[in-house]
Amino acid sequence: MKKTFYILTAALALSACMKIDNFAAPDAQVSGTIIDVTTGKPFLTDHGTNSIRIWEMSYSTNPTPQDLGIKEDGTYAHTKLFAGTYDMLPRNGAWWPTDTTYNVKIGSSGAVQDFKVTPYTHVQDFTVEMVPGTDSDYALVFTCRLEAPIQEGLPQLTEIRPFLSLNQHCGNGNHLDYYYSNTYRINLRSMWSNIDKDGDGVSDKEYSVTVPVKNGYKYWCRMGVKFNDTYESWNLSEKKVIEIPQ
Repeated sequence: MKKTFYILTAALALSACMKIDNFAAPDAQVSGTIIDVTTGKPFLTDHGTNSIRIWEMSYSTNPTPQDLGIKEDGTYAHTKLFAGTYDMLPRNGAWWPTDTTYNVKIGSSGAVQDFKVTPYTHVQDFTVEMVPGTDSDYALVFTCRLEAPIQEGLPQLTEIRPFLSLNQHCGNGNHLDYYYSNTYRINLRSMWSNIDKDGDGVSDKEYSVTVPVKNGYKYWCRMGVKFNDTYESWNLSEKKVIEIPQ
């Protein structure tokens, strides 16, 4: 009898020590678009590369930062934040740095906050053409030019590469490793003044890379230019899809 009493007493004591978690799951939402201020269009980026840094300012003057990922089409969305007031800043992209921090109230009804950035360059006139191959039946010829909205003070341009993927995620963060070798890289290591000697804001030459491809495959393709900045960031072209015959 005493043994049963002690067991019941211990169980009641343990139950009294347990606390019920009454905190609601985070459901505040925020979304928006990173906009290229020079074109008014979404900033083209890479899957999992660029982010929006946020700080919840509601309860602390020195909050721990969080990062919200930006999609390839320049949009972002997050649905699992605690309601509150946040400072928000786009970061680590191939754009001119901005110190403008946006103060945004985020709740369960959702907030929309867009950001405007000026890219280092535009990868323009991008084409990809299927041609007869040398070591394979077919090859793809990638071509592009570069255009810089602001030339003065532009970071060093280090390289231009083609990116190929077997799915819609295509860029420096997701690509076929075979084509990432130096064989298919255009080595620049140059300041903009050496690329655009006539000063019209457009590269003096068209850049071209030829890569072998396999029969029967469907490729997502882009070109990108890398910069020697803090993040070693990339400006990217739009994507094109091309199917190789059997």
